[in-house]
Amino acid sequence: MGIFKDLKRKEVIAWAFYDFANSSFALLILSFVYPIFFKEVIAGSNGDFWWGLNVSISVLLAGLLSPIIGAIADYDSRKKIRFITFAVLAAVGTALLYFTGSGLLLFSSILFIITSMCFEIAQTLYDSFLINISTKENAGKISGFGWGFGYLGGIAAMLLLRPFYINGFEQNLNFYKLTFPLTALFFFVFSIPIFIFIKENKSNIKNKFSDLVKIGFSRVKNTLEEVKTHKNIGLFLIAFYLMSDALVTLFAFIPIYARTTLQLTVSEIAVIFLIIQLIAFPTTLIFGIISDKISSKKMLLTTLCLWIIIVILLATANSKQMFYVIAFLTALVVGSSQSIARAWLSKIIPENKKTEFFGFNGFANKVSATTGPLIFGIFSVLFNQRIAMIPIALFFLASFVIFLKVKE
Repeated sequence: MGIFKDLKRKEVIAWAFYDFANSSFALLILSFVYPIFFKEVIAGSNGDFWWGLNVSISVLLAGLLSPIIGAIADYDSRKKIRFITFAVLAAVGTALLYFTGSGLLLFSSILFIITSMCFEIAQTLYDSFLINISTKENAGKISGFGWGFGYLGGIAAMLLLRPFYINGFEQNLNFYKLTFPLTALFFFVFSIPIFIFIKENKSNIKNKFSDLVKIGFSRVKNTLEEVKTHKNIGLFLIAFYLMSDALVTLFAFIPIYARTTLQLTVSEIAVIFLIIQLIAFPTTLIFGIISDKISSKKMLLTTLCLWIIIVILLATANSKQMFYVIAFLTALVVGSSQSIARAWLSKIIPENKKTEFFGFNGFANKVSATTGPLIFGIFSVLFNQRIAMIPIALFFLASFVIFLKVKE
């Protein structure tokens, strides 16, 4: 396979398998089965607000911790064990979601927040491994391969667990909730390859945890000062902040929007998500290859234009048929925009600050998501879900303008 030239094939495949594994969580817990369950069973009439608040808090906590954890990992070269720890905690938390339900809003919220936070921190550490297994010339291909393989994982998880969620929770609530521990099992099993095969440079440094935390804060402070001199990276992170805000909000609310505003059934939403996964797999790979040959910047700006069109169509859609059109357009860019951004960052960050700057990428990605979901939830409760789409479009537009100023 051409994309593995001059690379350790085993490590690349193991790395990509984590995208395959975590797509089950990203799809079934963050974007489809659990959000519907949370709003309609756990939270009730103000479900949009509570769901938006939960998503915002979880990614805020992850965003605040990611740079510190990344800085510590850079210093003592124990990134792998920290990555495994947070990934396993996310899987355990996912399994425990089975015990959430009506009348348990506080418990359900705390459990989801902790689980999602661990997932997001693990994702930041995982992203930083891209530099270990790729070069500047093929980072887009490898990143695209991971994202594309992830969509195959999403398809596999949806099809394997389809019997448990397809009829909704109305007929058999406990049967529906089995989706959560089974998603955790899928997540853990397919994460094993990266746990075993991914490598990092060993370090002989032995420090107390408190010392490592102090070192982490010190390095983060230094990096914040360096961002002032690395203005290009600073602009990138701001643009990424805005793009991520819009994307996380869309991913968090799209199934709820489809159920509430467009009156789609769980079965119809499942079909739409499968369509998105099937189309997103090849397009993410293709866009990643094109970005390496042409320009990460041009490709990312193109995807942002399409996202703005998608949000406008969502806000004005009045038929199920239109939603299928929107699903097709979404599939073209849902993985490509994030994959290209991940590869672009890997090309412009200093080599000796790789994990730390990826931590800041995680910071921008996650702190950004604290505003979008909450704004959507508030607008939805005060007005309606269509009006709540307006801020998302504005975030995409602002991201486009700032990315224009980033030098490649």
